[in-house]
Amino acid sequence: WAAGGAPRRLPLDKGDAANVLAIRTLADADRLRAAAASAEKVAVIGGGYIGLEAAAVLTKAGKQVTLLEMQDRVLARAAGETLSRFVEQTHRAHGVDLRLGIGIEALEGDALVTGVRLSDGAVIPCDLLIVGIGIVPEVAPLEAAGAAVGNGVLVDRHCATSLTGIYAIGDLAAHANGFADGATVRLESVQNAVDMAITVARNIAGEATPYSALPWFWSNQYDLKIQTIGLSAGHDASILRGDPAAAGFSILYMKGGKVIALDCVNMARDFIQGRGLITSGALVAPDVLADPAVPLKTLVPQ
Repeated sequence: WAAGGAPRRLPLDKGDAANVLAIRTLADADRLRAAAASAEKVAVIGGGYIGLEAAAVLTKAGKQVTLLEMQDRVLARAAGETLSRFVEQTHRAHGVDLRLGIGIEALEGDALVTGVRLSDGAVIPCDLLIVGIGIVPEVAPLEAAGAAVGNGVLVDRHCATSLTGIYAIGDLAAHANGFADGATVRLESVQNAVDMAITVARNIAGEATPYSALPWFWSNQYDLKIQTIGLSAGHDASILRGDPAAAGFSILYMKGGKVIALDCVNMARDFIQGRGLITSGALVAPDVLADPAVPLKTLVPQ
């Protein structure tokens, strides 16, 4: 939302401001790029990967960025505290005004947004406002047609809905995932959408192939390449491998003594080799896993 105009308090659900922009197409992204070119002060609501990546790009472009997150840490849904604190420190070191535990009361402006009013009464002025607070799956059309829904549209192991001949993939598809101990989840990532599409194509072509892809994800922020593999939700321990001060480390998430996921920061080798540890279910001593001199591929049973 590009900002400007006379001050006026707008509720958070205000949808008729002239600068409300949903980023769903390349044209929308081009409009955001154009708005950012003339902006000096940018407010970003949301400390997930969308908000953090936007903050990184705009900070590198010389903008004054304030990032607002209602949780007590960034990436609260996606990562453990170690990675969260490292990412927070990185953004602050680059000049981002990062504020945690922040409540938002309203947006200010007339036809355009000029600021974000916080619950404590303070106002963050902005020329550009980016809101990255997640999405709600649009299940209404399929639900009206009789499809089973929950947190998304429920699909079976072949990505088929309860409606004959109708499949659902990607962010919308709530499925029982073997890497989440069979829990029903939605995965909001490009990888998931592509792998589910392949599964659907094979099933339509007569090859009964269940969806069983190991989830993975990546994010580029400043000079950091953050890569995640597996699902860390439900972990009971974590192991730090490497040194965050050197901006090259991995965090291994454990459950029952087994590696279930990794967050890798500038550690592509661990990201690639960690797949075998997750899929094999190998039991490895924590001190061995923590030693970056030991290649993870050597710990996978042959």
